[in-house]
Amino acid sequence: MTTDNEAGKSRTDGQWDVPPLDHSELVQMRIRLIALETIVTGLLCDISTQQRAAIEQLALTISPKDGGQRHPLTELAAADVRKFFERSDKLSGQLD
Repeated sequence: MTTDNEAGKSRTDGQWDVPPLDHSELVQMRIRLIALETIVTGLLCDISTQQRAAIEQLALTISPKDGGQRHPLTELAAADVRKFFERSDKLSGQLD
């Protein structure tokens, strides 16, 4: 099977030939990530106890795929969920 990607290159193994991001694309991605983190933090300020518990439970499920090894990025992702709650708790206190 041949797969065509946006750059017009194709491979027969089902993988995409993705060019590396240039500096401006990385900067734009960082900006968008900061914006999304701010939105998520704001949304967490006004969630119910049930919603918070569900998100905390999901954070506990962040783990490698079956048979995979634990990875530092996986650990950091779970820790970031907790950090979002910490920031939203502080912000909630400031908004009250």
